[in-house]
Amino acid sequence: MSPKAGAIIRSFCEAWSNGDLDKIMGFFDESAVYHNIPMEPAEGLENIRTFIEGFFAMATSIHFEIIHQVVEGDVVMNERVDTLVMGENTIELPVAGIFELANGKIVKWRDYFDMGQLSGQG
Repeated sequence: MSPKAGAIIRSFCEAWSNGDLDKIMGFFDESAVYHNIPMEPAEGLENIRTFIEGFFAMATSIHFEIIHQVVEGDVVMNERVDTLVMGENTIELPVAGIFELANGKIVKWRDYFDMGQLSGQG
């Protein structure tokens, strides 16, 4: 059990605002799985990096604002508003995220959101 799980995830969410992909990737375990529920999961560091690079390629900035966060052992759940600036458009996307950690690293990350809002149709 990691008493620092909540702080680790807060730091992880803050890292997105800086756009530092290497720092973001440092939070993941080698066997991690990142699943944006409306999409296919990204498994392993290489696939997760490629997926996140895609987000940074389409957005000039990404900011995670944590509204609520609860921690139970090595499981962290947060309600966020992820703000993505893409060209002239700013999308504020409500997200529920679930993070599972082991040895201080993210092993599973699931985000739940409305894909229509992300694609501008919601």
